[in-house]
Amino acid sequence: MADEINTNKDSGQDGQENTENVTFETFLETADPTVKAAYEQHAAGLLNTVKATRDERDEFKKQLKELLPEVEKGSKAEKTLTEFAAKLEIAERRATFIEESIKPGVSCRNPKAAYALAVSLDAFDKRGNPDWVAIKAEAPELFGKFVPNARSGEGTDLPPNLNDINAQIRRKAGR
Repeated sequence: MADEINTNKDSGQDGQENTENVTFETFLETADPTVKAAYEQHAAGLLNTVKATRDERDEFKKQLKELLPEVEKGSKAEKTLTEFAAKLEIAERRATFIEESIKPGVSCRNPKAAYALAVSLDAFDKRGNPDWVAIKAEAPELFGKFVPNARSGEGTDLPPNLNDINAQIRRKAGR
């Protein structure tokens, strides 16, 4: 997690601002020991959950591969197991894609749209890794730092609707 945070600190001299890049790791190193311990405990729980989920997935995948040769060729069971194996492969590819899409080097703003585009372009290598160069070339607007709308929270520039029911009631009441 080498996400950088820009912090502006006034140098106090001649009114110039000094911009410094701070990573989460450097912040955590200088954090209060109780904050650091709480974070590490929280992160350890999340990492254990992720590891357990991946181990469970890998075990399920292994069981599917073991069962597939044991079923009768052309049977309904073989067809079902083959479909489940394909669905598992697709889900695994999607999860890996989403994990990679949010990394700082990729900086994907809309992973769901980027995945749909990657599937339609077949922008994956033989190992199933996404071809980020091809995806970025096709839709560069899906990548980059997220910039919030500068006018967010202002509302619209439309005049109030004079024909809504409340306005009509106020006019009839003489207000």
